[in-house]
Amino acid sequence: MPFLRHLCLLLLLGLSSCTYLEKKFGGMGSSPSKKSSEDKRIGQAKVIGVIELVNPEQNYVLINCEQRVDIPPGTEIISQGVNGTNARLRVTPERKGNYITADITQGTPVVRDLVVYQVKSGEAPAPTTMTPSGVVVPMTPVMQPDVIPPLNAPYQPMAPVTPSFAPPPLPQPRQQVAPAPVPSLPPADEPAADLSKLPPVIR
Repeated sequence: MPFLRHLCLLLLLGLSSCTYLEKKFGGMGSSPSKKSSEDKRIGQAKVIGVIELVNPEQNYVLINCEQRVDIPPGTEIISQGVNGTNARLRVTPERKGNYITADITQGTPVVRDLVVYQVKSGEAPAPTTMTPSGVVVPMTPVMQPDVIPPLNAPYQPMAPVTPSFAPPPLPQPRQQVAPAPVPSLPPADEPAADLSKLPPVIR
């Protein structure tokens, strides 16, 4: 019995030590693989859209992106044609929805050319997500919060607003005028009584 007890204790110690060593050396071995995967992403090119319009007079192109991309203005991108021709473009600040514009810096891009963006060293790769069909899609923020710069000017109270027009004067009450007295008509002359028509008086 004591022998079996010591044997079980040795087996438990051996299993715990194996688990500890596996975690320690396994974690050390996973860091280079993780770093190598990040190094592979640096320099990797991804398609962001296609060229919808080419304006050679003003030397710019209109790009239709599959989704909204957050590429800062001044970033250099590349367009690749079906026949293998390449052109270099520079992103401009003008954009609306899924459409962005870029200036032509080198080459002659053509409509329906693929636009490729290359991740450079020092740029943090965009986080990715897995779609139900198994395609890895980079997650790009649709909207960014507005940054309000601090105001260095001292606070000044607003002056009271004065009306630009004067109110119309109130109408003055009218004075009641007494009606003029109506002149009295002179009494008409009464006709004189005819005494001959009176009956005789009996005394």
